[in-house]
Amino acid sequence: MQQASVEKFSDLIGNIYDCVIAPERWTEVLDQICSEFGFATGALSVASLSNMKAVVNAVSGSNLAQMAQNAVGYGADIIELWGGAERIQQYPLGEPIVQSQAVRQDIISGNRYYREWALPKGLFDAVAVGLVRDRTMVGNAIFSQHESAGAIDDAQLSGLRLLAPHIRRAVTISNLFDMKTVEATTFAATVEALTVGVVLADEESKIVHSNAAATAMLAAGDPIVARHGRIAVQSPATTTALQSAVAQAAKDEATLGQKGIGIPIPRSDGDPLVIHVLPLRRGHMRAGLVQRAAVALFVASASGPPQLPHVALNQLYDLTPAEIRIFELICDGQTRADIAELLGISLSTVKSHLIHVFEKTGCRRQVDLVRLAKSLTFPV
Repeated sequence: MQQASVEKFSDLIGNIYDCVIAPERWTEVLDQICSEFGFATGALSVASLSNMKAVVNAVSGSNLAQMAQNAVGYGADIIELWGGAERIQQYPLGEPIVQSQAVRQDIISGNRYYREWALPKGLFDAVAVGLVRDRTMVGNAIFSQHESAGAIDDAQLSGLRLLAPHIRRAVTISNLFDMKTVEATTFAATVEALTVGVVLADEESKIVHSNAAATAMLAAGDPIVARHGRIAVQSPATTTALQSAVAQAAKDEATLGQKGIGIPIPRSDGDPLVIHVLPLRRGHMRAGLVQRAAVALFVASASGPPQLPHVALNQLYDLTPAEIRIFELICDGQTRADIAELLGISLSTVKSHLIHVFEKTGCRRQVDLVRLAKSLTFPV
């Protein structure tokens, strides 16, 4: 299989975004991903870390429906199969994690779910992509590899890495709609009823429409404002990142990447808020939902407590999720060897990511990264 390209998967990416307003299409999207990359199964799931229950939202292939339903009883085993709840919290969101590389083989072989369900079906390895995570819930897309396909390869991982930010964005925004189907004829009414702020904007970030919640925010100038008719926030750097994401989403949603997922924005009372950017131009279901609108901007509460300032790094320096996670751990005082063990990757991979971090940020030493983290002013 050839290396993944944005152009090749533009239609698939469009289908992913259509799932925001038609979540029942996730099964079809998972089927397409499995077919494209040669995975045997795919599942989009949310698990509760408090009661260890696994809730599968969608699975690839109707023949897996019964398996997914029965797998609910294996919630604790599935979480343990990925290294346990604490380890899962360390994995960077949006970065494909290969099970056989991240977890010791003796732990995998002794796992009840692996022995009783996966292995008898020939599913000997898997790759997971973290989609959403807070103190109580963890959402993932997990794809299993059949033994007949051989080891999970770089082409499969690069493909998932390309699709991951789009899946994350779609799942996050779809949750704001409570994972319910939204009809095109009632889209405006549905948006109006949301308690989160929603602003519809054109490719130049000019406001086309705002729902009641967003209108109140704009009137108060907190946390969003209208400057010359364009959506903005108090922080100039955040405004630049936001408007750049809007322009990119309007021009070509497939190349949007990490930009526009949970852009942290300040608020006077300290309540952590984020903005999510949903492209509207492409796709059979989203195109024409609102005339002139190129994007829908959702102003929502941040899931979990305020995070470290360097969440801004993907907006300012276009770092990948893995690069951001390594940046964070370096700033926390972890050694390269510690990071390799924590994330289940090789020391050479850590070094490679770190070189990219230095190149993209213009830093030369690890102490410079710490200094950069402290200088960033992206409160959430």
